[in-house]
Amino acid sequence: MVDGTPDTSVTTATVPATKPRKQRGRLGPALGTLAIVLGGIGYLFYSSAGEAFEYYKHVDELANNPGAWSGKHLQMHGFVVPGSIAKRMDQGRQQIEYKFQAVNCDKVIEVRYSGTVPDTSKYRAEVVVKGTLAGTQFHAAEVSAKCPSKYSARPDGPAATLCTRGDKSL
Repeated sequence: MVDGTPDTSVTTATVPATKPRKQRGRLGPALGTLAIVLGGIGYLFYSSAGEAFEYYKHVDELANNPGAWSGKHLQMHGFVVPGSIAKRMDQGRQQIEYKFQAVNCDKVIEVRYSGTVPDTSKYRAEVVVKGTLAGTQFHAAEVSAKCPSKYSARPDGPAATLCTRGDKSL
């Protein structure tokens, strides 16, 4: 507006030329996302299944180094020592508490368990107990016994020697 009339001329502004953008690599963010997702899945698996993993050990292995296994979730294999089974009624919890000794290759650990034991739990029975080791005592949450009627008893078999490692009598 010079003399009161609007200027109708159009001015064109020049826009500076820009360089074309480089395409950013899409591999970096994809790998980052994949790493986060896999890390999350791994954490969920570890945190939810942490107590599901148990070591399977024989009595002599635990008795040789009880400190290394104390407090860990274990399955312990052994034989019931003849004359060692004792039971009493826990009046507070209304459960029968069992105490017995498990042996393998001349090493003994005392086992304590509250609940119902299998009918096959008797002297010289081959047992697997699940629970935790506390010092020289095994606190069992579950007791399983091998059924002797399904297996042919050999005079030199594991129940006779009370010593086994896997499938072999020692």
